[in-house]
Amino acid sequence: MALSGSILKTSEETFDFICTSCAEDNLIKEALKYCVECQKYCCKDCLTYHKRFALLKGHTFLDNSSVRPQGQPRSLPAFPTKQCSQHIGKIMDMFCKTHDVVCCYVCVAEDHASCKDMMSVSDNINRLYNKTDTSRATSELSDTLDTMNQRQANTDTLLKQLRDSKTTAIKAVSDYRIEMEKFLKKLEEASIKEIEDQYQTLESEILAERQRYEDSIDELKNLKQLLTQASGNIAQLFVCSKLAEKKCTTLGDDEKKRKTFKHAEVKFVPSEQLKSSIEKMKHLGETSAISSRTYNLYKVTKICDMKVGLKEDTSEDNYIYGSCIIDDTVIFTDYANNKLKRFDISSSSLIDYCEVPDRPCGVCRVGEREVAVACWDRKVHFVSIHNKLSLLRSIKMNHDCYGIAYSNDKLYTTDGDKSLYMYDMSGNILKTVTSDNSGQPIFKCSKHITFNDKKDRLFVGDVKKGLVCFNAECDYIETVTDSDVRPSGVCTDGYGNVIVANYRLQTIVQCSRDGQKCDIIVNNTRVYPASVSIHHGLRKMFVGYYGKNTVEVYNLTWKSD
Repeated sequence: MALSGSILKTSEETFDFICTSCAEDNLIKEALKYCVECQKYCCKDCLTYHKRFALLKGHTFLDNSSVRPQGQPRSLPAFPTKQCSQHIGKIMDMFCKTHDVVCCYVCVAEDHASCKDMMSVSDNINRLYNKTDTSRATSELSDTLDTMNQRQANTDTLLKQLRDSKTTAIKAVSDYRIEMEKFLKKLEEASIKEIEDQYQTLESEILAERQRYEDSIDELKNLKQLLTQASGNIAQLFVCSKLAEKKCTTLGDDEKKRKTFKHAEVKFVPSEQLKSSIEKMKHLGETSAISSRTYNLYKVTKICDMKVGLKEDTSEDNYIYGSCIIDDTVIFTDYANNKLKRFDISSSSLIDYCEVPDRPCGVCRVGEREVAVACWDRKVHFVSIHNKLSLLRSIKMNHDCYGIAYSNDKLYTTDGDKSLYMYDMSGNILKTVTSDNSGQPIFKCSKHITFNDKKDRLFVGDVKKGLVCFNAECDYIETVTDSDVRPSGVCTDGYGNVIVANYRLQTIVQCSRDGQKCDIIVNNTRVYPASVSIHHGLRKMFVGYYGKNTVEVYNLTWKSD
């Protein structure tokens, strides 16, 4: 039997409902009403004071009988208390089954007037409430909260990246100016050397001419002296006179034949072309602000199936594990048949092929006339692409090789498992990456590799974890763990986007320059895609598959076009 009145706080079983405010003062009083807005139980005295304040006069009070649904604890009210975000002071106590939303009665009048399945939450709570739904909502809330926390952390990373990029860009301007100064210094030194060389040439010629005149003057002075000394000897005078006449005639004839210097000067005329080019420039280079939010989405149309099987193949099934674009051709690695195959893009016809042992997987360009092929059986082969495909040399690795990329005389390769490696071009290992700064494993199944267009970010596809991001020195940045991004093949498109081929999901996804998913551009490929590459000039995409003797070719256009 319930009692009335108040007592010192000893047991909460004295009354069915106790006053919330009094309980905070260590007193137990029987609650008569429940205030919806305050979400508190009120005794008779508190109810009286509650109604005296102007701001509280509009609050809604409910009797205790309507507060607790059957089977619910007494501390929980049996009606909604959440206020509508659009209509201040209105409780979200209505449920629209048609739209699967809760709302207040003003929302009902404004947005759900034609909906037939409207219910009062309080009146139908036993029918509406489902513990499983709440558990699922709680789980989804936790997952979404984790995602938002990760996205917030990503924005912190982006801000740091932006600040660092500003510092790097400013330093690049200064470095470029220093580089230009060094270049101008070299031009200056070259011009001075040219002046010195031309001066030495002219000086040598003039000095030689001067010496000739000096020699002639000495001879003439000698003859003149002989004539003077022979004044009493007419025979000697005759001889010396004839010699003098002959010498003068010879020197006169030589002077008539010889081209003498009338002007000698080394002159420098500045390059007007260089000066004009510099005067026209407003900056030392181009500056651009790049944001992952500014992207276009692709519209994809399949063109054809490019047949990659050859009569020389030992296996009817082609496993196109890798591909890369070389000018207007595309090169595929056929894992099952140990071949590298080159096709013309415009005609989709075979140009040539060569045998590549050790089960080829990834392929990338490493120079004007070479590609590097990562082979599963612990080899990297270098293949000439000049005129005809042909093996040049090989590097033996101490691990399996799957994906491969090249930048600044460095090779990057994965082992198809839990590691990323960086080598120099002689095969000396520079770095091995397996874990992040906290010691946690980064990979579960590392596959293909690609650099972004600026060559400052490296993306590694992991078919179990997502798209893993590094800087050019293989320092770990983050893993994009979107459920729609589980790539085997990865490539960039020349416009800042990353394209991933999802192996198990059988989709092709467009991602932004920081690896975030933008859109699924090819859904349900029906076969497991292994590789993807894009010719950004022709806007064609090539998708290779596991166990399929054709490569699918797609046209790419912008949805905004």
